[in-house]
This record gives sequence, structure tokens and C-alpha cells, in this order.
Amino acid sequence: MITELYTVYRSELLRYCCMICGNVSDAEDLLQETFMKALSNLDLLEDLGEKERRAWLYRVARNLFYDSCRRQAVEQSHMPRPEEETDGVFSDFETAMFLSSLPPDLSQIFIKRYFQGYNSKELAEEYGLSPSGVRAALSRARKLLREKLKE
Repeated sequence: MITELYTVYRSELLRYCCMICGNVSDAEDLLQETFMKALSNLDLLEDLGEKERRAWLYRVARNLFYDSCRRQAVEQSHMPRPEEETDGVFSDFETAMFLSSLPPDLSQIFIKRYFQGYNSKELAEEYGLSPSGVRAALSRARKLLREKLKE
């Protein structure tokens, strides 16, 4: 059955994967994962009609793509960003001086986010803002710090 599914749907599913992934290499990986998932769910697929099997394959490909995007977002959120890397560049005293140049509300949000590990959602709840409002405040704080550093 898996050979039949692969033969019938491979090319159209690969086009779909290319469309959502944006490149052939990732699309081929996604296609392979989709058919591996199909292989592990043969019992379910045997009970479905032809249209339902096709829909199932597309849904699995889409969900695997979303999972991959979420995984990448989580991995990137745990990687330090260039503007966050201050270890070894400034002393604690210099860092405190720069942070004291910020307005108190921005300073507190900045410290909690980058030094104490709070995320945007937690800060939003604490300060009564939306997560995007927290990100905007952090952007303003980074901009002010960059200007201060240029001086």
C-alpha cells in the first residue's frame, strides 16, 4: 500500500512541500517524513478511501512543517542574539550605568527579559501589556542603549 501511495501522490505532494518549505531540499525531507508517518499508520490508511488518504497525507505534511517551524523558533529563542551578548564586553558597573540611562519602566522590562530570563508573555501579564507591547518596549530600550553606546 505504501508503494502505491508513494507512486500516486509523490510528485504532487512534493510540489506542495516545495511551496510551503520554499526550497527543494527541505521539501524532500518533509516528503520523506510524511511517508514515514504513513508507513507507521498503515492500519489507519487502509480504512480510508482514496480521497481521505490524499487529504491525510497533505494534512500530515502540513502538520510536520508546522512542527518543524515551531522547533526552529524554540531553538532560535534559546540562542543568544548579538545585541544580547554583553558578557566580557562591559563590566558589571558599565552595564549598570547603561541600564540606568533607560527610563525606569524600560529598564525593568529589559533586565527581566535579558538578565532574568522572563519571556514576553510573562512580562505582558506582569506589566498589563500585550506580548507585542512588551516586544515594542524592548525594541525601544535596545534602540536607546545603541544610541547611548554610540556616545
